[in-house]
Amino acid sequence: MRRIGAFFVSSWLAAAVLFLGRHSVPMIALSGVIAFAGFDIFRPDRS
Repeated sequence: MRRIGAFFVSSWLAAAVLFLGRHSVPMIALSGVIAFAGFDIFRPDRS
């Protein structure tokens, strides 16, 4: 359950960064880094 919650938080954090940094290339890049890092860290098959 904690892993799903962390996945949820990382994806919403990336969306918030993307929303708040409208049309800013560094913010778009940061959003991608947050999303991919969160998805990689909290992926379900990791033990």
